Amino acid sequence: MKKLIFLLFLPFLGLSQKNIFLKLKPVFDTQSFQTQTVYSGNNGQEVTLDYFKYYLADITIIHDGGQVLTLGETVYLIDDVNYTVYLGAHPVTTVEQVNFLIGVPKRFNTQSGALAQDISSYDASNALSFQSPSMYWGWSSGYMHMITGGKADGNNDNVPESYFELHNLGNNNQQMVTKNNIIQANPNANQVDLNFDCHIDRWLNGMNLATLGVLHDETGLNITAMQNVNTQDVFEQPATAGVSIVDQAAVQLSSQQGAIQCAWVGQHSETEIMLLDQSGRQIRKQTLGNSAGQFTWISLNPGMYFIQYVDQQGKEQSRQVLVF
Repeated sequence: MKKLIFLLFLPFLGLSQKNIFLKLKPVFDTQSFQTQTVYSGNNGQEVTLDYFKYYLADITIIHDGGQVLTLGETVYLIDDVNYTVYLGAHPVTTVEQVNFLIGVPKRFNTQSGALAQDISSYDASNALSFQSPSMYWGWSSGYMHMITGGKADGNNDNVPESYFELHNLGNNNQQMVTKNNIIQANPNANQVDLNFDCHIDRWLNGMNLATLGVLHDETGLNITAMQNVNTQDVFEQPATAGVSIVDQAAVQLSSQQGAIQCAWVGQHSETEIMLLDQSGRQIRKQTLGNSAGQFTWISLNPGMYFIQYVDQQGKEQSRQVLVF
């Protein structure tokens, strides 16, 4: 998943500059979402998902009396673990509206797009590069805006057994989401947190997953699914949107050639994050402060590295990052 590249040393930021984080936490009904977990769907059907991924782009923030902040050309890949996006530091105090596109913008999507390029030309850290499961259907058909797969209960024994896949294509199926009356969390003077729940059950509303089968297309239920983004109010600010909650996904990692970038949302205590090589030897260490920030470990040799830290719930986290 591509994220913004964070520099080791940031230029001086005026007092009006704030770090902005957009968090799209996946939920199923009222529960936090995890893969390989059984949930009861909108029709009472038991369902479990092996994966749920979608593209996010064209983020615009209306703030401070109608000022417009347009946030570049970055396309993000969102999943059940990586759903917090760092949008950079900007002179924003009060957010009034947030707009974002679900799907790959037309200018990137197919060979007719003005900024389209062959998938093999993207580096591995780019959201538009190869993914597993695949999110690309070819030069003429473009990317899959949203994909999900799993099992649903088809024989009413409350055990999901019928396999399904829903892979949404179509150069006209992208959905622009507009959210007004924004609740923002401001744990300190230098940060704006925009917290949303992504309701997966609403996204899959109106379809019998047990009889779905495998759908890779741009018509029928794939159109229904993408239209659900707006008609079913998939992205919603919860009652707790004004409270910053730190979890594993609050620490975001990405890599580039010879470097690993780390960004984090406001912590309620300081914590150490360690970089280990493949033999388990500690080669770098950094303290994450109790606010928000970013840093870069540079001059790293290509290979697999391990990141270890204790999250704000006291659980030890270990994550892999490939440096090329």
